[in-house]
Amino acid sequence: MSVFDNMFFLARQIETSPGFIVRPISNLFGHIVSFLFDIVYALGASHSLGFTIILMTIIFRACMLPLSIKAQRSMMRMRLIKPELDKIQAKYGSTKDPEIIKKMNMEKQVLMQKHDANPLKGCFPMLLQMPLFIGLNFIMRQAFMYVVQLRNLYSELAMAIQRVPEYFNIFVPPGLTIAEHRNLPAEYANAIRLLPQSILDNNIEMARLRDLGYSTEAIAERVGETIDISVAADFARVINRFTTENWLWLQEQIPEYYWAAIAELNSRRHAIETFFSISMVEPSGLSFPQILLPLLTALTMVCSSYLMQQRTADPNADDKVKMQQKIMLVVMPVVMFFITIGLPAGVALFWVTGQVFQVCTDLVLNKKDGIPLKLPFVNKRED
Repeated sequence: MSVFDNMFFLARQIETSPGFIVRPISNLFGHIVSFLFDIVYALGASHSLGFTIILMTIIFRACMLPLSIKAQRSMMRMRLIKPELDKIQAKYGSTKDPEIIKKMNMEKQVLMQKHDANPLKGCFPMLLQMPLFIGLNFIMRQAFMYVVQLRNLYSELAMAIQRVPEYFNIFVPPGLTIAEHRNLPAEYANAIRLLPQSILDNNIEMARLRDLGYSTEAIAERVGETIDISVAADFARVINRFTTENWLWLQEQIPEYYWAAIAELNSRRHAIETFFSISMVEPSGLSFPQILLPLLTALTMVCSSYLMQQRTADPNADDKVKMQQKIMLVVMPVVMFFITIGLPAGVALFWVTGQVFQVCTDLVLNKKDGIPLKLPFVNKRED
């Protein structure tokens, strides 16, 4: 495996129960995703998960729009009063006297309040997006836990596979050590390699206590979260982590008589989870067409950041500041590109949709405010 393959393999492991911070966030947005999915699904099953993400993002952004516009207005006012803020700074100089610094800050505060300008307001829209970004990341890794139609499909898939004779040996090949299970080729639909170490340790402890004669209730009290692939609900969590390669490999291991029913269910699952051939629940990665979303993430972020700078940047800034702004136009999109290649593609779609919405909003606001549209990284010709 390459470094990137290893990174995506780890991303495909079964999710452990979320912590006390992520759990309420994912539960809240999970209900919203489920509600919107039902609406989209009623119109058509194909691409329904992707269209649900787009619809949710548009609604979320529309609700945030008044706050976003207010934040941008505040940042524009900060740009306008910057000369006066600089005068206050020059008046007091670079003193380290706490009393003088306090007096200087008070004058600046009065000036900003007078013009209703606040540099922190520009951060509010981004901060409000973070809970949804965090929650959606967890939801997309196991969408079947929040979307009823997917949950039913995975349950039927799990039971259909469990009807295959000796199915257990397909997913946990006998005679191998845990390390050997972990090192099987990536396409193997192997249950052990998909278990995080914490759950695997719990499974081992559960088996030990069971051999010692402990009751199911006693084991549940002593052992944390476990995965038992003989239980349909647990097995659904395992097959939820399968990649396209895993399903293709599994087809080769199962007799055609049993595979017919599995294939029909899997086709329905695939239609829901993919958005124009891009799986919303798998990491974006570097393969085509999954990589299109990280690329679009970077491109739309460049456009959005540039238009934002057109509205809020100081036109009288020195060359050093302008160069820093141009560097940021490249650095942040590149960072987001590398972040999104390891996240579920549904999260990248959320980001792309949000940035497209922001670009459209900024184009309208810039035109309304008389701010001319300029191409990034193109110097103004001097006559």
